[in-house]
Amino acid sequence: MNKYIGTNVLCLGLLGALALTACSDDSVASKSYGTTEEKNAFWNETANLKDWNVMKGSDIKLENTKSALLGRVSLKKSGDDLARAGIAYDVSNPDGSPTDLSQGGDGLCVSYKSDFVVEVRLDTEDYASSSVDKDVPFVSLNMKDSGSESHCASWEDFKMKKSDDTDGSDVVKKVRSVQLVFVGESGASGEFSIQRLTPYVRSDMWIGKDGKSCVETGFEKGDKGTSGELTFFENSSEAYFDWDGEGDFSDMAERIYYSEGLYGNVVFEGSSSNPDVGFGFLVAGKTTENDKDFIYTADVSGLWKGLCLEYESQMDIVMELVPGDSSTGTLEKSVKTMTLAKNDDMEKNCAVFADVLNGSDDILKHLAKVRLKFAKENKAGTRFGIRRISALVPENLSVKESGEFEEVKPTQSSSYKSGKSFLWDASVDGDHVDLGISGATAGGVWTNSPDEMDTYSFGFPDDVEADDNGNVIASLLNKHHKFTAYVKSDDFLYNLDSVATIGFNTVSSNNEPADISAWDGFCIHYSTYNFIRIALVTDAAANKYWYTEVEYSDDMTWGKVSWKAFKNIDEESSEKIEDVIGKITSVRLQFPVDGEFVVDKFGSYDQCGN
Repeated sequence: MNKYIGTNVLCLGLLGALALTACSDDSVASKSYGTTEEKNAFWNETANLKDWNVMKGSDIKLENTKSALLGRVSLKKSGDDLARAGIAYDVSNPDGSPTDLSQGGDGLCVSYKSDFVVEVRLDTEDYASSSVDKDVPFVSLNMKDSGSESHCASWEDFKMKKSDDTDGSDVVKKVRSVQLVFVGESGASGEFSIQRLTPYVRSDMWIGKDGKSCVETGFEKGDKGTSGELTFFENSSEAYFDWDGEGDFSDMAERIYYSEGLYGNVVFEGSSSNPDVGFGFLVAGKTTENDKDFIYTADVSGLWKGLCLEYESQMDIVMELVPGDSSTGTLEKSVKTMTLAKNDDMEKNCAVFADVLNGSDDILKHLAKVRLKFAKENKAGTRFGIRRISALVPENLSVKESGEFEEVKPTQSSSYKSGKSFLWDASVDGDHVDLGISGATAGGVWTNSPDEMDTYSFGFPDDVEADDNGNVIASLLNKHHKFTAYVKSDDFLYNLDSVATIGFNTVSSNNEPADISAWDGFCIHYSTYNFIRIALVTDAAANKYWYTEVEYSDDMTWGKVSWKAFKNIDEESSEKIEDVIGKITSVRLQFPVDGEFVVDKFGSYDQCGN
């Protein structure tokens, strides 16, 4: 068994295009910051009853379903007006050490129904000491009738009742349990249903290493290329940019490509204490006619809960949200501002809109522009570097889609036909995928390809065990509830004739074909430090397959690919996807290059976010 190791990974730049809009370049390199166990301690396992426990002093009866965690609460009678009862999830590592949840996201999102107010809490002490009466960082969610929407809170939103000195950002790196505590009138009873507990994630919109000058906002309305186009503003008499690199890089895209981001200094020359210098982008774009701009607005309130930068700066960076007038196409003056503090090293920091909007999201409903301004009055120097711009979104809304959907009807069809929809959830389904194919009872079982040491090797966690055929998947899923491993190739050898895979046959090990066209494509919930290929195999012996790729993602995210995104490995073949989708013998996840990966859900095209 190979050791499970983390490392810095150099990718080969072979990523597929997964853009929301016309901005469509891809990142090619990343670094590993922590193990996958740390990054994904407990997300999406709310339906796993054995992992939730009733806390001391609570009267709760739990019921488990495949799609939700249900419970009935009976609050104890007491002299106080309010009483509490709760359940807890042990997120500590197998050796009992605490878990760093900050690596998996910027907070928590909960989809729920409850007859009570719900407190979501973080506890750093031994799991056995969990109590509903402890003062630990928490956020309070109101009673809610519908579980279809996610309520999200950043780590900074978690506050202690009796102290202002500690919040969630202080304890999130050493958490042993996450708790859901129900608060109501003394002696009351009621029910709750938890549909989803997921990370509050960053959805990348611009990565400097991609070398592009367009932020993928997903709200393109104006002339092509105007939505998300990065522009900079300066005043040569007061403040201007001194960019890194030689030559005259007056073109933003050329500058970003050269530096793999935005790097330089701000030169302050004037006497103004607050000169206007920085960069920004239009959210939905603009239309220009007769030398006059009409600026479009977008309703981002249902998707963007905040914006994040990966940056280093010797000056504070003031983020400005600029609304627009959708009838006149002009900008309004009622700007909201948030400050990202200066720092010494590259870090990710998020501005949460709720912190400044005070419950009103009118600006977010007609947002026109985002500006990032360097603050002169609070600087230790003038150096800065910007590597990434991301949106804070609920995890189930963070989907990277490859291409537009188009229904594909097979020209040939096997008598084995798939059902319309499926979703494999590692925390619930183990190593078997319910494909909905009648008579194909031996299909849908995940297995890994055996190591070929002269080409590649898998690095699975040390506690998993292989069966007589070298398959570790059953053991891996039983202990870790996800595919998590590291692939090491021979001197970065890229050999698609012999590649590390995890996959399943559609019918049986005899490789009978199945018509899987009804799925329309795939959704995959994953993170990877390079890329993951999804392959549709038609003839394993001849190594014939169609493939598509989901790109690098540091955080767990959904990748969504339709059949039209797949390409034939045989570039000279005249076959179309219509000719093969009705006769697929197996589905494979391929890992062609070095790197660490996690996959915990895989399903048909319509299952993203479920």
